[in-house]
Amino acid sequence: MKTFTSIILIVAGILLFIFFTRPKFADLQAKQLEVKALNIANDNAKNLETKIKDLLAIKNSITAEDIVKMDTMLPNTVENVKLIIDFDKMLQSMVEERGTLKLYKSNEVTETGSKKISIENPKITTGTMGDTSYDNSRLGVINFSFSVTLTYADFIEFLQRIEHSTRILDIESIAFSTPANQVEVLAGKEPIYTFNIVLKTYWLKYITNNTLQ
Repeated sequence: MKTFTSIILIVAGILLFIFFTRPKFADLQAKQLEVKALNIANDNAKNLETKIKDLLAIKNSITAEDIVKMDTMLPNTVENVKLIIDFDKMLQSMVEERGTLKLYKSNEVTETGSKKISIENPKITTGTMGDTSYDNSRLGVINFSFSVTLTYADFIEFLQRIEHSTRILDIESIAFSTPANQVEVLAGKEPIYTFNIVLKTYWLKYITNNTLQ
């Protein structure tokens, strides 16, 4: 009798394990895995919230002046006309500040009545990067070539102003020649040369399939 009872208890224990304990245990394991996944997701959410706060703090620290500078440094359009106008202004202000404007012939006058000198033969074409690993779907490259007729000293100053320009500009090549109507500075007999410059500059392609304007 005791043996029969023991067998019944063993069978009952096995059935209890198969039909009750094991499913409950499997369900408990699943819930533990779910809790673990939720804890990881919660930690990730907290980390993301922290990063968002940090980024917002950085964004809020950027002034309107900084945004203008960034737009100038890497604009989201080619800005052909503006690029030429900016270099004309750079050249004009340079010779006016250095007091060398009188050395150059010009048939044009500015709004203030002074002589106006401009870059010559400006040309803008689509360029390419030497490094082919960059994403050309987001970054555009243009070649900007032009000439200026200046004394060597003024040309060096002009290059320095290009170097310190807010816009990203890489000088690709410089060549020079003596203009046919050579003029000498009366005081120092300093010759004037025509310098041919090729620059490379960049723009962000916020709008896809944007073309040169």
